[in-house]
Amino acid sequence: MKNIHIHKSERRAFTIVETLVAITVLMIAIAGPLSIAGKGLTAALYSRDQMIATYLAQESMEIIKNAKDNNVANSVSPWLKLTGFVLPADLSDCRLGSNQACDAGAVDGNMFNACSSSACPIYFNPATGGYSDTTGVGFQTTLFSRYFYLSQPSQPAIACNDAASECEVTVIVTWNEGTIQNQISITSEMANVIR
Repeated sequence: MKNIHIHKSERRAFTIVETLVAITVLMIAIAGPLSIAGKGLTAALYSRDQMIATYLAQESMEIIKNAKDNNVANSVSPWLKLTGFVLPADLSDCRLGSNQACDAGAVDGNMFNACSSSACPIYFNPATGGYSDTTGVGFQTTLFSRYFYLSQPSQPAIACNDAASECEVTVIVTWNEGTIQNQISITSEMANVIR
């Protein structure tokens, strides 16, 4: 059997350049999927907030329509009157450019609420999993604010009054994500008839 000797000049090892190239290729292969995962997470969080805002707007719209239907069914005059509520006393008080913001929510006992700011902040109750426009013990502040206003159909600058047979109600939910303000708006027509 013949002995084979390897001289130092024939030995092969990775050079520093080959190592750096391998690390660069590996970093590029890892960075792409991580970037896509980060963008996917951001899109999922935005979608969650958008869905919550849509539900909050729909809840308020249903409360308003229910109050109006109860008034019409019970022949309450004027049909925009909110019986039993101090603020606002009348849905026609809820108009664009008013010095108070009106909100309607189902979780707390006071379905209609007026806020002194341009929109009523929304709070989360972890004990019930519900959202409310009034705060309580253990409630958490959320990103969301909500308000609604009534106007003449197709004329948001003109307030709807009790003499009108039709009104347009618009519910707006806003929230901030960083420096970007987002908004969901739902508009529906109401008439002096039961829907």
